[in-house]
Amino acid sequence: MDVIDRIKKIGERWFLTEPLLFAVYCSHEFYENDSLDVAMRTGNRKVEFAPKLLKSVQNATLAEFLKIEMFRILLKHPYQRQPPFASKPLLTRASDITITDVYEIPPILKKQTSGTELNLPRGLCFEEYYNLLKETAVPFSGICGEPNNGDGKQHDGGDSGKQGEECNAISSAQGNSISGEPSENGGDSCGTQEKLDAQISELWEEDEEACCDINGFIEVAEASNNWGSISGKMQGIIKASMKVDMDYRKMLSLFKTSVISSKRRLTRMRPNRRFSFNAMGSRYELSTNLLIAVDVSGSVTDKSLQNFFSVINRLFKYGIEKLDVLQFDAKIQGEPEPLKKARKSIKIRGRGGTSFQPAADYYCAHPEYDGVIYFSDGYAAPPKFNTKRPIDVLWVLSGKRSYEENSKWIKKLKRNRVTYIPTSG
Repeated sequence: MDVIDRIKKIGERWFLTEPLLFAVYCSHEFYENDSLDVAMRTGNRKVEFAPKLLKSVQNATLAEFLKIEMFRILLKHPYQRQPPFASKPLLTRASDITITDVYEIPPILKKQTSGTELNLPRGLCFEEYYNLLKETAVPFSGICGEPNNGDGKQHDGGDSGKQGEECNAISSAQGNSISGEPSENGGDSCGTQEKLDAQISELWEEDEEACCDINGFIEVAEASNNWGSISGKMQGIIKASMKVDMDYRKMLSLFKTSVISSKRRLTRMRPNRRFSFNAMGSRYELSTNLLIAVDVSGSVTDKSLQNFFSVINRLFKYGIEKLDVLQFDAKIQGEPEPLKKARKSIKIRGRGGTSFQPAADYYCAHPEYDGVIYFSDGYAAPPKFNTKRPIDVLWVLSGKRSYEENSKWIKKLKRNRVTYIPTSG
């Protein structure tokens, strides 16, 4: 029986026993991809799998591969919650650790789960694990996630018999978060695992519509209290993932130069990360200098402008001390208006045609800005950022349709990210 037929059989069983997993299973297309060096991965509303790597894996193990990818989707790791310009390998490891923290993976797979060999705290969320991995910068050690014991040798854990045969089959599959042993001639295990981890999360990108659909499945399961065999701990983090929305603090994390903050204040109210409450912890007060470029051309509706300035006002709730709001259509309309607090009303100028270039030129000519946020419907020629210094640009588009029609060209621009305001239509 082909791998895709075996996957379909698993889906048929889930129809009767795992309603939530079955709903997610049906929401994604399945594609064979023998060019993969990993067994299975998700993203872009599809599940890709490598038949050549899975043909020797037993049905129970194949079901575990699939179940873990369904958990990833339910937690929305492929569609939301990713830091700007994130490291793909670290995203994979953070996702693996989040899942294995609450889900008991069979030993044959758990040994090969990327990142679980690290001695990290339990009970953290996906974002916290990612940040912890990034801060500690602990390299991947050992083959199949097994720690190097310091004697320069890798230890295989003593598997034998049929289990050993299947472990070899999974190892030959090399990948998925629940695999990852390099081949015998694969060279450096750390470098190989890095590439495998990156491949697993290669398709991950923001998708608000996918998140809404997934939340709908979770709401049905919660209302009917029909979670199948999903444990209470896993239910808890799945429910918690529904609260992650368009996070404006995440938008601000693009501007790393000062959002990380120059204002460090010692406090007894937080534990020190190294010495707990025996030493004072640190509190960082956000401080940044942003240029807000608001498209006031005739194509932007009054409702969209209201939404734009509602978001701008909300930024002050997250520690921003100063914003310079620059209005533009085909040209810059007046001087930037400095805001130090939320405003109930702002006078709109312009309402002509649209060009993003004047605002881009202004930003490039003023290096005192940590970054620029464009608020627009996205309908104009792409700007060129004529500067040698690193730039950070975020585009907040007026709605889903604008996002669908304009996000592709924005993503092609270096160090430009794009999102949209879901409530604006």
